[in-house]
Amino acid sequence: METLILTTSKEDIEKAAEILRNGGLVAFPTETVYGLGANALDPDAVKRVYLAKGRPSDNPMIVHIGEKEGLRDLTDMMTRDMELLMEAIWPGPMTMVVPARDIVPRVTTGGLDTVAVRMPSDETARQLIIRSGVPIAAPSANLSGHPSPTTYRHCIDDLMGRVDAIICGEDCQVGIESTVIDMTGGDGKPPVILRPGIVTAERISQVLGKEVSLDPSLLKRPEIDKNTGNPVTGQDFRPRSPGMKYKHYAPQAEMTIFRGPHEAVLRTIGKRRAELEARGLKVAVITYSDSEQETAARQFFARLRECDKDGTDVILASALKEEGVGFSVMNRMFKSAGYNIEEVKEEKMKIAIASDHGGFGLKENIREYFAEKHPEIEMKDLGTYNEESVDYPLFGKLCGETVVTGAADLGIVCCGTGIGISIAANKVKGVRCALVTSVEMAHLAKEHNNANVLALGGRTTRPEAAFEMIEEWLTTEFAGGRHQRRTDLLDNM
Repeated sequence: METLILTTSKEDIEKAAEILRNGGLVAFPTETVYGLGANALDPDAVKRVYLAKGRPSDNPMIVHIGEKEGLRDLTDMMTRDMELLMEAIWPGPMTMVVPARDIVPRVTTGGLDTVAVRMPSDETARQLIIRSGVPIAAPSANLSGHPSPTTYRHCIDDLMGRVDAIICGEDCQVGIESTVIDMTGGDGKPPVILRPGIVTAERISQVLGKEVSLDPSLLKRPEIDKNTGNPVTGQDFRPRSPGMKYKHYAPQAEMTIFRGPHEAVLRTIGKRRAELEARGLKVAVITYSDSEQETAARQFFARLRECDKDGTDVILASALKEEGVGFSVMNRMFKSAGYNIEEVKEEKMKIAIASDHGGFGLKENIREYFAEKHPEIEMKDLGTYNEESVDYPLFGKLCGETVVTGAADLGIVCCGTGIGISIAANKVKGVRCALVTSVEMAHLAKEHNNANVLALGGRTTRPEAAFEMIEEWLTTEFAGGRHQRRTDLLDNM
């Protein structure tokens, strides 16, 4: 099949709308993820979506409308709660499950008598729906089981030659699929969140003035079928929302999620990475702090796809706190990893420290400082142990190896200027040793370079200044994002 590559111009949107009216398939941008659209009222067109994606036919689709009034064409139900949510959140990343009118084919609803409906806020998506003149059934525009697409390039990778057209719009701003809410209980029962998204339970409760509940499946770790990777639900289970029954968002690499205190998790990931890379495996690390929940939502699927393209063997990821948007992101992360989770307990941080004769005095000052100020940190003194002349490369290499093998979490090296011993440490694969001479440099060494070894000059740095730089380095968080890609490049050089 020839796949047309279209822009977001009026002319191209009209071409795409005509394709949809004629029973064709079009991949298009939304604010959440890219969708693969078909006329929701045309059973044959919807069947083509299932075939193009390789999607199980009992996995219901979300029907997209361009205007709020379009909901009345799909359901006879209209409650006060629905009106409040429509007014507050539509257009936006929220889907409501409601009783379906007979006009909606059961192939669109996955065989259910309910239909999931949302009104996207992306202008291209809304114009496409309005110009086509029909509601659009649109699951994510990827092959079933693959990470969801957040750029048109992801759609091209998965669906070129399988669909009629792909609209190349902007990258998705939300990055995870919409929140799905079961509204079938009417105003008398609290709505139930079937799939979490960027619109949180707290936000929905605020709009409605009452608590909403979570589907019980969201709060427990399912049993996973080892052969299929799908949750074990039983043959008769019919999911009311996408994401409830089948394997989703899976990268090609084996993925493990580490959950626990953030700093302890980062240290554990660093050790595991060193072990795996020593075995010749290509490892990718995906970490976000709890303050980066929306960034994680926006980037996560794209990061998984980068790993697939790079031929990554193993992905090591840190968990976010399961609250707010973090709960929604972790819903996707857990499924991506097949619920392969390791719990991490807080352990005493270990810092290796080494010097030559020129850095011996500063090394001793640093050891004494840590003994007084940070008894919770274990210092591993690798020498030298006096001021007799020694070769700094030996001690730089020893400290670097101690860090990358996981025997220490971080390292500090000192020589007369810090230059020579930093060069030596950086000869060890996996070491990112930064020579710093100011607090600002120490901050950036961690924020941008995730330096795991710090180099200081014993003859050029006063002990008090060294203490300030070390404190800044220890307390600064790595920024991740594009910086993670760059540190990965450094590690593989």
